[in-house]
Amino acid sequence: MRSFTSMLVLGLAAISTALPSANVEKRELVSSETLISDIKGINDGVKALTADLKAYDGSLASEAPIAGDITAIHLANRKGYTDANLRVTKFSKTETKAIVDYTVQSVGVDIPNSVDVLKSKKPEFESKGMVPIILGGLKLLKYDHDSFSAALLAKTTGSQAEGTAVVKKIDDALQSGIDFYSS
Repeated sequence: MRSFTSMLVLGLAAISTALPSANVEKRELVSSETLISDIKGINDGVKALTADLKAYDGSLASEAPIAGDITAIHLANRKGYTDANLRVTKFSKTETKAIVDYTVQSVGVDIPNSVDVLKSKKPEFESKGMVPIILGGLKLLKYDHDSFSAALLAKTTGSQAEGTAVVKKIDDALQSGIDFYSS
């Protein structure tokens, strides 16, 4: 029995040395395309929100889609935040450029535009007592933006000037909406 146990231990030891080590190359589960898709999800929500804000007429039927849009943007943002934090390594310069370029031309344009439309609707929202809800939505989206941007910028490579500039542009737009609805 002892010799069987000894042979089993020796056999397992021999097999384990023949197996690949745990130091195999790590593969990223989150690619630059994943983050671009996440940003696209946010932008799609922003475009829907802008359209629903333009269509807002003070009726309950026109309020519901706005709440749904804010929720959709929030969820898309949290997905992006999670994906950015799941990224193990920094993005290459090429990947960083692709992410920043997409951000500049999508949410970098559409979020400030949406905030401008939102500001134009303040009288309608005031008359319906909706200002606290709009203000809460803006604060939520600003928090989402700040946390996702920080997580994503931490994974970029190379000059961060353009990325930081678009983050600031979006942050300034959201803050201007918060300030406008707070006054």
